[in-house]
Amino acid sequence: MSTLRLPAAFTVLFTLIDLALALVLCATLNGSSGLRTLGGHAVFAFVAVGFYLFLHAISMATGGRGLPLGRPAVGG
Repeated sequence: MSTLRLPAAFTVLFTLIDLALALVLCATLNGSSGLRTLGGHAVFAFVAVGFYLFLHAISMATGGRGLPLGRPAVGG
C-alpha cells in the first residue's frame, strides 16, 4: 500500500474509508441495521481524521507549524 510511506494519519484515513465501505456493503447484502450503524460510525471517524488533515493544511498554508501527523509506517 502506497500510503505506508505517508504520515500515519493518511493510512488511518484510508483504512477507515475501506472499513466504512465494507461495513455498509455487508449491511446492504445482509439487511443488518447493526452493521449499517457501525458503518455510520466508521464514516464519522474518517470524517474526523479528514478534518484533522484539513486543519493541518490550513495551518501550513497560513505559515503555521502544522499538526503532528505521525511517523510513516515504512521508511520513516
